[in-house]
Amino acid sequence: MDETSVSSRITLGSQFGSQASLAGLRTSVINPATSVGPGSITSQVIDQADLHPKSAVALKVTNPDVSVQADQPIDMGFALEDGTTHAPLPNQLIKVQVKLPDGWATFKHLYTNEQGFASYTAKILTTTQITAIFDGTDALQSAHSSNIGTMTVMPGPAPAVPAQAPRSVARSVPQASGSSGASTISPSTIDATISAGSLGLRAVYLAAQQAGKPYVYGAEGPYAFDCSGLVQYVFKQLGRSLPRTAEAQYEATTRVSQYNKQPGDLIFFGTPGNIYHMGIYAGDGKMWVAPKSGDVVKLEAIWTTSYSVGRVS
Repeated sequence: MDETSVSSRITLGSQFGSQASLAGLRTSVINPATSVGPGSITSQVIDQADLHPKSAVALKVTNPDVSVQADQPIDMGFALEDGTTHAPLPNQLIKVQVKLPDGWATFKHLYTNEQGFASYTAKILTTTQITAIFDGTDALQSAHSSNIGTMTVMPGPAPAVPAQAPRSVARSVPQASGSSGASTISPSTIDATISAGSLGLRAVYLAAQQAGKPYVYGAEGPYAFDCSGLVQYVFKQLGRSLPRTAEAQYEATTRVSQYNKQPGDLIFFGTPGNIYHMGIYAGDGKMWVAPKSGDVVKLEAIWTTSYSVGRVS
């Protein structure tokens, strides 16, 4: 054996074994002695990610440019695939975002099917843009949709407004092509007279996207809600920070008379110090609400005249 002094660094474990066997192992580096100090040994753990980089993915809106009548259902689709092999990526979570005046907000979570495809049914009153994001996994890189979906509302006659009707009353508009007569816009869509930049309009829109999700006491979303959890979640997407409970939200909002309420205002049931339930006003005497155990987020009528109204600023 050559006993001459070592003058270069030696890494143990770097020259043997497969990548799989090395992953997670600790390697040692011998630093030889020098004229200014003794030698040393340092070690580090081999990171699996260093040996097996994440795979790139491709995400896109499959029907990026569509034209629809106001309130006409339209299916919007998304495709997720391996960026190299183009193989579909099933059972992956995609977050759908809508463009608002102050930025993009996530309003829906979808899982891809066996073909790497996911979709949802949209109903809009104004031209709307959507996109999607994928947060990635241990094996897949994160991704943002390579394109933006634009749903353009085709021009149509102005809505007919009943005489002396408040702005929250539903209005009649022509149905989609191929239909006859007129249909009443559901309050699950939004009062067309409110500007596209209205906080209330955006709150009602996002609340409507939660329809069908179960009521769970104490739940704050995005898969389940209680009444105040739904309100807090919706306004958080719009950049407004509300307290967690119905009572605290009552105290944090500005009082408005019942006669001046607008879509997006909060409806509170109970008395100050004992607020027990709440919802988001949608117009036409109805509200979006997470009602009770065993029920789901839905649009329902305000069943009593004994309520207070709060406005989020």
